[in-house]
Amino acid sequence: MTRPADPTPTPQPSLQPRNGRAALLGVAFCVMVASWAGFRAMAPAGQSDAPKDDAAQDVQTGSALPLRMVAPEQAAQALAASGYSLKEQADILAAVKRRDLRLLAMPIYDAAGTGGTVSLLCGPWHRTVALAATPTTVILPIAMAGSVDIVGLSSQGAAGINSGVITAFGPQVLPPLVTGQHLHVSVIAQ
Repeated sequence: MTRPADPTPTPQPSLQPRNGRAALLGVAFCVMVASWAGFRAMAPAGQSDAPKDDAAQDVQTGSALPLRMVAPEQAAQALAASGYSLKEQADILAAVKRRDLRLLAMPIYDAAGTGGTVSLLCGPWHRTVALAATPTTVILPIAMAGSVDIVGLSSQGAAGINSGVITAFGPQVLPPLVTGQHLHVSVIAQ
């Protein structure tokens, strides 16, 4: 027996995307993955034993050290013990009251027992710290996130200046510095 043909054909789903949107998204994804892989391949490798000639080094690629924020109501007390001049204290306190700046506490210590002196530069303010085994808390005026340059002023031995910072997540040992070299550290208020 023969069967008559179906009078209404049913449309088949198209395998081609409409107006190429899926293809465009696929190409965009491939470009993003390729550029990320290229960036990672060109990123510098881990630390070497030889000191670098370039002036700046990043502590961690793309991440900031979370530091404890000083409460605004304790800002005057923290600044009084910070070692800033009276003029600097007044300027910083006025900016904190306007909510332009926050105060971060950065405990810095000698991580290897070799000693040394560093200078911490945060915008127009700087503090000089003689590293010791017990942390010295430095008050840093900064916006919600920013950067601090740690400059090696003097080292006590061939190993250089080995400093560490106590962050919100615990101690973080920084790369060693030689005299005159500086380390650019990104920080964020926690």
